[in-house]
Amino acid sequence: MPPESLGDGDTFAFDDLARNENLRVVIVGTGFAGLAAAIACARQGFSVTVCERSAGISPHGDSILFGANASRIFYRWGIGGDLYRRGGSRGGRWIFQDEKGKIVEQVQIGNMIDQHGAPILQGRRSTFLGSLGTEARLLGVTIRLASEVVKYWDSNEEPAVVLRGGETLRADVVIVADGVHSPARWLLTPHARKAAEKIPSGYSVHRSAISAEKLKADSRCSHLLDGTIRTWLGPDAHACTYPLDNGNGLAFTYTHRDDGSLASLDWRDKKPIAGMLKELQGWDPVLLAALSHFPSSLHWTIVDEKPEEEWISAGGRICFVGDSVHPMMPTAFQGGSQAIEDAAAIALCLALTGGRPDGVPLALETYEALRRPRIKEAQALGKLQQDLWHQYLPPPAARRRRLSRSSDSSTNAPGPSRPSLCPLTFALYDYDVENYVLEHFETFARAIDPDFVLKTSWREDAARKANIALDVRRASWADSIEREGMKVDEVG
Repeated sequence: MPPESLGDGDTFAFDDLARNENLRVVIVGTGFAGLAAAIACARQGFSVTVCERSAGISPHGDSILFGANASRIFYRWGIGGDLYRRGGSRGGRWIFQDEKGKIVEQVQIGNMIDQHGAPILQGRRSTFLGSLGTEARLLGVTIRLASEVVKYWDSNEEPAVVLRGGETLRADVVIVADGVHSPARWLLTPHARKAAEKIPSGYSVHRSAISAEKLKADSRCSHLLDGTIRTWLGPDAHACTYPLDNGNGLAFTYTHRDDGSLASLDWRDKKPIAGMLKELQGWDPVLLAALSHFPSSLHWTIVDEKPEEEWISAGGRICFVGDSVHPMMPTAFQGGSQAIEDAAAIALCLALTGGRPDGVPLALETYEALRRPRIKEAQALGKLQQDLWHQYLPPPAARRRRLSRSSDSSTNAPGPSRPSLCPLTFALYDYDVENYVLEHFETFARAIDPDFVLKTSWREDAARKANIALDVRRASWADSIEREGMKVDEVG
């Protein structure tokens, strides 16, 4: 049985549609963090309104990869199969090559179900966002487009957001998911709150995506649409290609040393592809042929950002999630996955304080305490990953010296062994954030409020609505299918 059917059908989109009007949730932003938070909160029976400043969910964006730590949540929510069917990576492999095109390592990713209990989901950002948006609407979430938030009322009793047209939306809790360079952070407390230090990493990334018509007609590079993720490693640089839309599109990224003079922090800032191709002169002809079909690319500065010092407003009822509070380096391959973890965690924390307005402050403080160590771990792995890939091949001069020494030597002794190129964040894939929150919430909450007692009924209700069996250790989707007497096929 392929991953599109793993666990889907256990619950239905309209289960528990009756709302608990005692907890009103306003969410700002329709990215992955915002829509996932909307779904998770709606599943708990909360009344959810999402505000989006644009006139529609963005059709733009290139590739995104969700690890097993996020995809297991999607399957639990009943949408994992849809994301898999609409995804891109079906080849079951991640191929690593040097900049000339020589394969140096292949990593099997088609066996993620057996190894981690859920598959990798990789595909076009806009396609996946569309699936989340549809599910949110089916669950009764109100999504208000063209509704830019221009002011926040940071009340300790009833927070509110003010829209550009003057309308005020009151809530019991406001979840801010407005992305990198969060406008909300400045609107809330533009002077009193210290923003996290933004340290230039010294690197930038080019990225873009196109449909596959021209690529399919180009015999030099048409095989890049085979469903395989590929990474080329050069001196202090790497490039990746990602399949999209079941072989009907291709995305790329190119990360390299940069003094910051040309890259920007504007996600809409496109540059002609010619300049980047000049930098890649001498790299694998297959890669260059593919990239020649891209007319332009975004060129972003990579900033090494620590998590914000404060995730919760002074009033205790407005909380930040996702990139608005902890951006990830591209090489973490966890930006989207950590946003999904945030969303699942914050909904459960609200439910585990009874799903009531008076429990919101403790729920948010406990959410931050539960999530901060996990975020730091993912961010650290992202930085380490870039260093590992960029140091895998020495600079050209050092390689020439090594080759010279090798030709002069009378022995054929092998060189030092190299570490695996397998993404380090695969180590995060066994983590189940919902089970972790259910198991540890009371301990963390009592460290904040020693008088807190988690009612059994709150925990049981929260777990049931999240589609989790209590007191059962995580069993993989593969295990559950095997118990039903079915065979699990590998991805692809």
